[in-house]
Amino acid sequence: MNFFKKIFQTENSESPTIDDKTSIKACIALLLETSMADEILDESELMALKNTLLKDFLIDEDEIDELINLVKENVEDSTSLYEFTRDINDNFDAVERVKLIESMWKIAYADGNIDKYEEHIIRKVSNLIYVAHSDFIKAKLSAKEQI
Repeated sequence: MNFFKKIFQTENSESPTIDDKTSIKACIALLLETSMADEILDESELMALKNTLLKDFLIDEDEIDELINLVKENVEDSTSLYEFTRDINDNFDAVERVKLIESMWKIAYADGNIDKYEEHIIRKVSNLIYVAHSDFIKAKLSAKEQI
């Protein structure tokens, strides 16, 4: 079972609920923060972001660009990561939070270079969503193996 499957499917419906959409946007915002941490949204990072949304988050390909653009506006207006991480803490279990960190690492590795700003964002989010350091390292190694 996909770790974000519960975001998109309920027992009675295949449509996400309002709270689920908020969780989706929070995840995309954190993934975008990672890809833009070095102030360069590289094509390989953008492709990794889209692939992650397609495979891990089960978002329809048609919706991906629209969601990215919508969240980009919110990320630019955001003053802290707290508003995004609060939703993650409220709605994700420990395994899902580690998987989110792993997804962030995948995006950071996409251009073949882990920038210090990318690592800083991932570490900060990891701390804010209460991911143990050992799980942070395991997620990093797992993401690196998958590239």
